[in-house]
Order: sequence, then structure tokens, then C-alpha cells
Amino acid sequence: MANIDTDYLYSLVTRFKSYKKPNDTQKLIITLGELQERSDDDDRKLSVLLRAEKKADDLVKARAATQRIINAEKTAARKLATRKKVIWGSALKTASRDNPNMLYVMSLLVKDGYISESDLKVVKDDLVSSNDDN
Repeated sequence: MANIDTDYLYSLVTRFKSYKKPNDTQKLIITLGELQERSDDDDRKLSVLLRAEKKADDLVKARAATQRIINAEKTAARKLATRKKVIWGSALKTASRDNPNMLYVMSLLVKDGYISESDLKVVKDDLVSSNDDN
């Protein structure tokens, strides 16, 4: 007789029964799992199917863990890029207060379309207030 984890078997049978269209393997697990008296051959088949399902579940868990790692790396990279942009923007803004040439360069950035339309008013107002401070 094959070694079968009955708790896992019953959880699979319950889960697969709730599927609208279980595949052939899942149907076979349901059929063999619901048998009251299984032959040794049925137990061997069921044991192989259960091991395959456990491996499939492990694969799904591993892929999810991998995706979490990849997403964390992408998030960290985006945060670093944003931080660099904020630092550079702050440095340029500070330099434009002290240096008229830098203020001119900043105004060219606005005029030449390097600022999005949605941010244009805020930047122009900020340039005007920086100009008034000098």
C-alpha cells in the first residue's frame, strides 16, 4: 500500500471539486480520492498524483516568492531614481537662487518644453518667486 497523506488528499478533492473545469489529472484525483476501497494499483496512482500536486504547489509558492523579490528590487530602484531626481532638482533650484546664469538655464528648461504641461504653472510660479527673492 502506498503512503498517502489523507488530509492533503481530502483538501485537494475539496478544492478540485469547486473548480468549474478541472483538468484530467484533477478529475482522476477526485475519482480516486472518493473511492471507499482502493486497490494497491489505485493507491500507487494516487500517490504519484499527490506528489505531483505537491510539487506544483511548491512551484507556485516559489514563483510567488521570486515575484516578491523582483518587485522589491524594482521598487527600490524606482525609489532611488526618484530620490536622485529630488536631490538634483533641489540642487538646481538652490543654485538658481544664488546664480543668475543658473536661473536663466532653469527658465530655458521651462521654455524649451522639459517641464510637463501639468507641472508648468507650478514651476513658472516658483521661478517668478525665486526671481523676486533676488
